[in-house]
Amino acid sequence: MIEFKNVSKVYEDGFKALKNLSFTVNEGELLVLIGPSGCGKTTTMKMINRLIEPTSGTITIEGQDISETNPVLLRRDIGYVIQQIGLLPHMTIRENVSLVPRLKKWEKERYLNKVDELMEMVGLNPQTFGERYPSELSGGQQQRIGVIRGLAAEPKIILMDEPFSALDPISREQLQEELVRLQKDIQKTIVFVTHDMDEALKIADRICIMRKGEIVQLDRPENILRHPADAFVHSFIGEERIQDNLDEGVSLPSVKKLIVKPITAYATRGLAEASKYMRNKRVDNLIVVDKNDMYLGIATIWDVQKHYREEGLTLDDIKQTDSDVLTPDIPAEEAFQLVNESVYGFVPVVDDQHKLLGIVNRASLVEHIVDQIIQ
Repeated sequence: MIEFKNVSKVYEDGFKALKNLSFTVNEGELLVLIGPSGCGKTTTMKMINRLIEPTSGTITIEGQDISETNPVLLRRDIGYVIQQIGLLPHMTIRENVSLVPRLKKWEKERYLNKVDELMEMVGLNPQTFGERYPSELSGGQQQRIGVIRGLAAEPKIILMDEPFSALDPISREQLQEELVRLQKDIQKTIVFVTHDMDEALKIADRICIMRKGEIVQLDRPENILRHPADAFVHSFIGEERIQDNLDEGVSLPSVKKLIVKPITAYATRGLAEASKYMRNKRVDNLIVVDKNDMYLGIATIWDVQKHYREEGLTLDDIKQTDSDVLTPDIPAEEAFQLVNESVYGFVPVVDDQHKLLGIVNRASLVEHIVDQIIQ
């Protein structure tokens, strides 16, 4: 999809920002560029939409050399989401989101429908928020608008430059989870720049670790955790990461000992009732079961918000059934892998009749590992 071939960037003062980079971003992949300040990650990303031009080498998108493409037209076909959000203060939210589709001469009905669809996708009712101005939204809401504005013109490629780093920890975690959820649906090619290894491990299909303008390691998060390329990568990952503790001999118990009690709700519960129940329990998802406690699926707060105005719907109508499930006899190492990869942060545990026994989540795994270390 995107290919760098021997790309270098040397500034007039002789500083070598990038040194002979060669790598590929696959179609539909979320690739994270990460490294210390000044390593070249943002420079690399900005070359994709020609905000920065390389000194040498070529960059192609779907086989086409981007140096031969008009940069203005190129940027209109590439979504761009930045930390500062960049919403235009004199435009309404609807006008901000539809800006690029309007520049591309979309018909009004088409871009208005796209704005409503995207706003609902991130839990912001278009009738409530569409005519508001950026100053009337919270930081987290503004960043959601920044994300969907990058999606509005239906680009194949989206560039994201530390988009969540200025947010509070709760909003940041919510948006990270939302990005993972959205990516499952939209399957865009995303290049995401961050300085936060936890963020990279949470959202990436692959991680590209950079240092002094060069790629040190480019691999799946699992492989980077298990097999850091050198001492720099090992140090950058950090000794406190869970995988390091596992590699040092912390054992996992049987799945039975990791099960915790979840917040459940019957499939017949209405969405207004479910929303209130979630607020009271301070959770962002519910495990949906029937009257016999048989596991049916998972309903997230985003699904509830998205369909809230549809009064006839119940949790049974909006539940997600894409989660893996565990059984008590599954190897604990496999359970750890599934929990680590889950977009929900947990995996339901069922018996052989599919009756819900509980969940295994990151917290129960971490609690066990910490207990092992203290002992």
